[in-house]
Amino acid sequence: MEANRKSRFLDDLLDLADAAAVAVLAFVCLFTFVLSDVTVVGESMENTLFSGDRLVCRRFFYTPERGDVVTVCSDSMQEVIIKRIIGEPNDTVEIDYRENTVSVNGERLDEPYVRETMTNRGAFAEAFREEGDKYIYKVPFGKYLVLGDNRNHSTDGRVFGFITRDEIVGKAVFRYYSRTGKGSIGSIS
Repeated sequence: MEANRKSRFLDDLLDLADAAAVAVLAFVCLFTFVLSDVTVVGESMENTLFSGDRLVCRRFFYTPERGDVVTVCSDSMQEVIIKRIIGEPNDTVEIDYRENTVSVNGERLDEPYVRETMTNRGAFAEAFREEGDKYIYKVPFGKYLVLGDNRNHSTDGRVFGFITRDEIVGKAVFRYYSRTGKGSIGSIS
């Protein structure tokens, strides 16, 4: 009877160890191939994201769309950055500093996440024309224009230019920790 109880206990313990090993393997695979964990560094996405916020980003089966907050492995910046997609391939993006507006294909964007009036910081030399305080970008096929939500404190597409699809790592989908307590925990829009 005692030997039978020990045997059953060992079987239960081995079953538990097997289940734990499978769970750890599934977790590792999930965060290696499908999701990624990202920590926000800097103020370029305030008031949407804050420095120190921890995010889950979806990497697998993701098609970039205008408005998505994405992680970008920027070739020109040599680091992973977080920005919002403003212009998709073949879009015409107009940034009007005098009116403090951004329009895409002639339609003004509603951007409640932008925290202050934009200041004119100039523009990169590729695919734009300047008309006073207005910059017009024609996004080439296969490229995207990304901007930070905190436009006056963001090194973004206005500085380093367009990015390719290959530079987009994934879409930020969930904030699970905010050190400042300012950002709500949950989905990111």
